[in-house]
Amino acid sequence: MARKTLTSFEALWQKHEEIYKQVFSQALLKLSSQMTISGNEDSISERLCIFLREVCFELNNRNVNMEIPTPKWEVPIQPVNEIELTGGKIRKRPDFTCSCTNKYASKPEDYEIPLHVECKCLGRTLITGWNYNKNYVVNGIKRFDCSIHQYGKNALSGIMIGYILNLSYTSLQGEVNYYQTQDLPYLPAIDFSLAVKLFQTEQQIERKYVHPNQFKLIHLWSDLSESYSRK
Repeated sequence: MARKTLTSFEALWQKHEEIYKQVFSQALLKLSSQMTISGNEDSISERLCIFLREVCFELNNRNVNMEIPTPKWEVPIQPVNEIELTGGKIRKRPDFTCSCTNKYASKPEDYEIPLHVECKCLGRTLITGWNYNKNYVVNGIKRFDCSIHQYGKNALSGIMIGYILNLSYTSLQGEVNYYQTQDLPYLPAIDFSLAVKLFQTEQQIERKYVHPNQFKLIHLWSDLSESYSRK
């Protein structure tokens, strides 16, 4: 079979994706070495900001020809034309945004494409009834194929980050896949390979509600259980 030739934008995006997958992976490994971690998703993401800045600083210093901006935390999705204006109403906020300047764009709407990153805790259901693993699906994965949130709109890929508080990654994988079959039965199962501290995998998705239809969702799960148990 002949290998597919990437368009100029696809090649540009692929490089952008690889850079930020590396940035988040390294920052998550730094985060996992912390002495204590709370079970609060926003608190963990706020702390992750510090390590994302450190990693971008280190990568830029190693290669003076690189310019890797630090991912922006909780930036509202920006309107790109008159149709998307809401009259100033607060827009949806992915946890992190890493914008890619598309020098091949033929119109202003395509000049800057965001790589969206959504973060959720993973672990045992709380005695209050809060289910982390179901939330990862319905308020995480689902936002990448949802006409209301539209995370990853016009992008070729996006990232889901899981903060593992307790339970093994295999148990969590099984639970997340179960809830995915309930809410998003058309998506392929999540399947991780064995790793230590950081687990990575990808889903190739055919989206129903967000453009483009063909989309890659990258999952990065960070094992924070040791730090969480010390709190």
